[in-house]
Amino acid sequence: MMRKLNQLMAYLLLGSVMVFSSCGDDYEDYEPPVMDDSFYATKLGGETMVADPNNQGQMIEQGYLNLRTVVEGTVLTIASDDKYAELRPYFNVLLAEVGANDLSGFTALVKDFTELLAQSTGAQNFTYSGMSMADAHDPNKNDRMNGMIDNDDFDLFVQAVVQAATEAGFGSNDILGPVGELLGGTRDAIVQREDGTMIDLYTRLGGTVMVDDGNGNMVEAGYLPLQAVVTETVLLVASDPEFANLKPYFPVLLAEVGANDLSGFNTLVGNFSDLLAQSIGSTNITYSGMNMADAHNPDVNSRMTGKVTSEDYDLFIQAVVKAATNKGVPESIIGEFGALLTSEGLKGAIVQG
Repeated sequence: MMRKLNQLMAYLLLGSVMVFSSCGDDYEDYEPPVMDDSFYATKLGGETMVADPNNQGQMIEQGYLNLRTVVEGTVLTIASDDKYAELRPYFNVLLAEVGANDLSGFTALVKDFTELLAQSTGAQNFTYSGMSMADAHDPNKNDRMNGMIDNDDFDLFVQAVVQAATEAGFGSNDILGPVGELLGGTRDAIVQREDGTMIDLYTRLGGTVMVDDGNGNMVEAGYLPLQAVVTETVLLVASDPEFANLKPYFPVLLAEVGANDLSGFNTLVGNFSDLLAQSIGSTNITYSGMNMADAHNPDVNSRMTGKVTSEDYDLFIQAVVKAATNKGVPESIIGEFGALLTSEGLKGAIVQG
């Protein structure tokens, strides 16, 4: 009996040797599974599938969901927190769309930015397929981008990301540190405006995105506040006793308005608005009226009665400032308009009396 048992053990041992010998080549090629130690997997939740709160009945990777939450929070923070008001001109198109209940641009931006972060942090199932960072932030190549970014605004954007991440529960240094480094790596491609310079005023007022003026007409968002301030200025000159000394320059216009003829009024508002738009950076609107010297010379322009004095010109600027204040224009913007109107070239052409 013992002899048979020993023989059986020998056969088993021999069989094991033959099996392992025949599989030797396979084992040489065998590689153990690679553990995913990426930032995406270890800090953001990785590929664990969870319910997507934005899409009922669908599942989403936890890592992607967390990144998307931060991205959405960043955009909403910029749109709602005045701390980041300087960043809003870059999002003129997007904010106008959202204001019109069109979320297509918002959804596309969130998707692109989230996929960029997911790929950059080590996600295996997401790939960013959008424009290069340089092209995406160049207004000449991306018509959804308004103005070039400088270092200060880039830093402010990073602050918005940090705030959104912290509010979403990802405010620890081991998360914010690497994310900050990741965003910092895009600085050279994104920052394209020299420090110490400003985005043109027209863009800051709304830029070229088309909006409804309230009367069923579509106008550029940057033009709309100019039109409103110019209209208010003319109305103040016509009705506010503070500016009564300016009325003698507008007898033709005031007589027309009194006769319910608004043609001259509309032309004046349009010309003055066009002049301002061109002067502060509009690329689509140009002033096509008379030059400033001829327009204010009664010998050349029959609608002009009397030559403007320096005192009356200053009074007109006060009317513009009051009109802008009435329309809710921020003081900083009013100051820039004041600098434009008091510039030596413009004032020198208009003041002739």
